[in-house]
Amino acid sequence: MLTVAPILLSWAAAAPVPLQRDYAGPNGVEFAARQDEPTTTTPAKPPAKKDDLSMDDVFGTGPSTSEAAPTTTAGATTTTTATAAAPVDDKKPGELSMDDIFGGGGTVGPTQAPEVTPPAGTTGPTVTKQADVGAKKPPTQSASEKIATSTNGKLQTRFRIVSSVYYDVARGTPRNQISRNENRLEFYFAYTPNKHVQVVGDAEPVLMGVSQAQELDDLASQVYLQRFHMESDAAYVALTDLAPGLDIKVGRQIVVWGTADKFNPTNNINADDLEDRPLFTEPIANQMVVIDYAPLRDRDKLYFQGVYIPLFFPALLPPSAALGLKDPFAEAPFVNQTEIAKLTYLQEQYLPKNPKFVPQVFGHVQMPDKTFANGQFAFKLGSRLGEVDISASYYYGRHDIPLPVEARTTMTHAINEDPPPSDGYYFRSDVRLIYPKMQVIGLDFATQVPFLGNMGLWGEGALIIPEASQFSIDLPPLPGGGVDVTPNDGMNNPEAMIQGVAIKKQPFLKATAGFDYTFGKHVYVQAQYLHGMINEFGAGHLGHYLLGGTDLIFFGRKLVFRAFGMVDFPSNNPKGKGPSGVIAPALLFAPPWGYVNFELGSFALLGGDKTYFGQKATGSSILYLKVIGSF
Repeated sequence: MLTVAPILLSWAAAAPVPLQRDYAGPNGVEFAARQDEPTTTTPAKPPAKKDDLSMDDVFGTGPSTSEAAPTTTAGATTTTTATAAAPVDDKKPGELSMDDIFGGGGTVGPTQAPEVTPPAGTTGPTVTKQADVGAKKPPTQSASEKIATSTNGKLQTRFRIVSSVYYDVARGTPRNQISRNENRLEFYFAYTPNKHVQVVGDAEPVLMGVSQAQELDDLASQVYLQRFHMESDAAYVALTDLAPGLDIKVGRQIVVWGTADKFNPTNNINADDLEDRPLFTEPIANQMVVIDYAPLRDRDKLYFQGVYIPLFFPALLPPSAALGLKDPFAEAPFVNQTEIAKLTYLQEQYLPKNPKFVPQVFGHVQMPDKTFANGQFAFKLGSRLGEVDISASYYYGRHDIPLPVEARTTMTHAINEDPPPSDGYYFRSDVRLIYPKMQVIGLDFATQVPFLGNMGLWGEGALIIPEASQFSIDLPPLPGGGVDVTPNDGMNNPEAMIQGVAIKKQPFLKATAGFDYTFGKHVYVQAQYLHGMINEFGAGHLGHYLLGGTDLIFFGRKLVFRAFGMVDFPSNNPKGKGPSGVIAPALLFAPPWGYVNFELGSFALLGGDKTYFGQKATGSSILYLKVIGSF
């Protein structure tokens, strides 16, 4: 017998700690964007005043201290940041001001400006939520004009080293040990021979310091002793201004849509990298063709983006994700209440009384055929209406997290046979998982509210139209024909199979909305409501969540205290289990000598074993340390 369990991912337990990365949009104008910040094809709003903190100023890899060298971006622009005018010193002799103690949080200079390292290949600018709406907007240049004036045909490179260590402190199996040690080398280059052609590449060799050797033969294999692999965020050719306002990119790249923080229901083009919790929802680059067209000189007034992805690429899941599938006692998210009642009886009553019938579960993922018919495509139309950036989008493709739809149960050892099986299992269940097709109609907006101190507001919604799918679960082949999963009806009616609807064809809505605000130069807060986590799919199976937090900024952003959290609604969990959540404090430090940042933080998971964040599949609570060097 098998109860198909949901895949509850450990990334969901991570607090929203975005990673700041700067890059240039297709029109060649440089924008400061967080890794979670959505991207479009239009110019961003004018930059904030240097004394104001924007969303991008606060959310980064840590307050990096670099030289005021130009930052090369994926769009091949080189931009130098102007130094803010020196403030008027009106304090009395010997008197200290707040900025003397805490630093000018918004001042950008050679030692204060955080160095940001973009994922090369990320396309499009973003909306800075708390930008200075009163700043004068600079004239817009075409992509080829900007490239020609900023690069001059030069080769630009960027280099970064990231080393991280994670320590499991609770709920892990086993716990109180180092669970992850990653050492990553990031190298980015962009070569622009002329104003119409640009070649962009990114190579990231990764060495995992935790060995996977378990058998004697493993000690003779470099694969198990030194876990090494290569990643890449970009490998593409950009053709700019093929016609007025027309740009094309072909190759491996990243396209991010949406306006919310981290959780973007309209963003489905690139699969999610969910393996590393502090960087959860980081996009995985894929092969694609991206067409950007802006018919107006002022490109943000009207723009169009089309994307074609010939090959499907799945999400990278955390190691704990499989626990949700392999646990026969996990909640089963099926539509029909009749089937849910049968599975609940098996889990809570039949299996505890008959432990020999608990199966060993094996998952088998059915990947889509590599044909043109399984290609994905998407379109986006956007504009700026006054101070509101708005866009509508359409996506046709697949959900990048697999869902179980079938379980075949076989007997591997006779019940009454001696000796008992060495692994303790008499039955085996083979589960088939699929990536369901879907259509997504999206709408998003972002703006600032001047009369509320330029408070940033954003929201987005996605109407998802899934392809229907049935599920079937084989019950143990027992004498009498199966298991009576409805004993309360007064009849002996054993069943050999449970069937029902795994995915309704009924459309469902995922949505999010939030705000952010900066108090002075040293305090930043944000809050966001979310309906539907990334792994949740199907009508009637979406939860409600609240997330938010704050940054306290000291010494010109050389020291940042961060505290973020997330909580689900009690209605998301079984009756009487209450809510669950996660708390994620962190300390980010940039030494005065520059070029290196430190981040020390933790993720504490809260909730019972039947709650969303309390289930085994969310993984363990951790402490982590990151060291980042940029050159």
